[in-house]
Amino acid sequence: MTVLTREQLDFLTELRAYLDGLDPELVEKTRAENIEDPMQPREHGRRFLRRLGADGWLGVSWPREYGGQGRSAIEHWLFAEELYNRRLPNGLLTLNSIGPVLMRMGNDPQKAEYLPRIIAGELEFAIGYSEPDAGSDLAALRTRAVRDGSDYVVNGQKIWTTGASVATHLWLAVRTGGQEDRHHGLSLLITPMDAPGISITPIITQAGERTNAVFLDNVRIPQSQRVGAENDGWGVITAALNFERMFYHNEPRWELRQLTDWARQAGLLDGDTAEAHALQVAVGELAVDVEVCRLFALRGARILAEGEVPYAEASVNKVWWGELRQRICNTGLDLIGETGTVAFGCEYAPAHGHLERGLRSSPVWRFGGGTNEIQLDIIATRGLGMPR
Repeated sequence: MTVLTREQLDFLTELRAYLDGLDPELVEKTRAENIEDPMQPREHGRRFLRRLGADGWLGVSWPREYGGQGRSAIEHWLFAEELYNRRLPNGLLTLNSIGPVLMRMGNDPQKAEYLPRIIAGELEFAIGYSEPDAGSDLAALRTRAVRDGSDYVVNGQKIWTTGASVATHLWLAVRTGGQEDRHHGLSLLITPMDAPGISITPIITQAGERTNAVFLDNVRIPQSQRVGAENDGWGVITAALNFERMFYHNEPRWELRQLTDWARQAGLLDGDTAEAHALQVAVGELAVDVEVCRLFALRGARILAEGEVPYAEASVNKVWWGELRQRICNTGLDLIGETGTVAFGCEYAPAHGHLERGLRSSPVWRFGGGTNEIQLDIIATRGLGMPR
């Protein structure tokens, strides 16, 4: 168990008591919905988040001036972890990434317009960054925004836009400068998903999870919705990614629990046999790696609590998280054998199919939020001070 202060432990006790007292029907419906697809809060997930917002439990670390509890980023980290352990939505990108970036980089009218609605659980953002020819190399993106009076007119395409089908807004990266300007010619626009000219096409991954392609055809966005200066959006874009990566750590614990529960029920962890000892060692090593993942995330929370942004630290966390998840699912399916291929959703699937689905999802973990290769570059340059 990570060492926490008495105040942080008291906060966790208070949070758990609150969650235990929520409407059990809403909680169970939300949990089932969230297990099916944790990246896209839908009917019950939105009701659940609005309930937390109304009760003052969203924005734990947000300043009181923005409606938060004024606690540290460590309490916010504990909040996100506890909700994930219960398989309940914790606000994901909107609360944990977009809100903090708006506080730091948005102007006063933007803060007044969006922050109260985010902390109330009324808004859901999707990230509009990747394009068919600009994924890891975001500086190559081509979606263009051209000034027309007080608006921008936007044309282009985004891909891998998870959550776009249920989002209220798109956190949209566009090119306002020349293509040759690379990251110096980018801007960030807050875009309502119901704006005329936006269309969405589903993309179903090999794990059966939905992401999306988003097409923008002469979409008009007021210039007042630009976050930061024109052609100076690179810092806004990357700040949101760093906040996103900081909260990676919960899933490996959940997947290891599926593995150990299955092994225990199968009697594989019992006895004094060589096989049982070997499995105990393998599970023990994975458990240590899960705790390391938690400590990486906690380090990022501590950096945030000190008023800094964890650039290289968030990248370390993201790489470790994705590779660890893959190792856990691989180990589990190796142990289960051929019956491990029974798909998620089938009542006969060992470990409820979570390890099988996890392995099918694993390629996405290596590039979602920025490929691991890009993260290694960030670690080398931002963390170790190595030349490019």
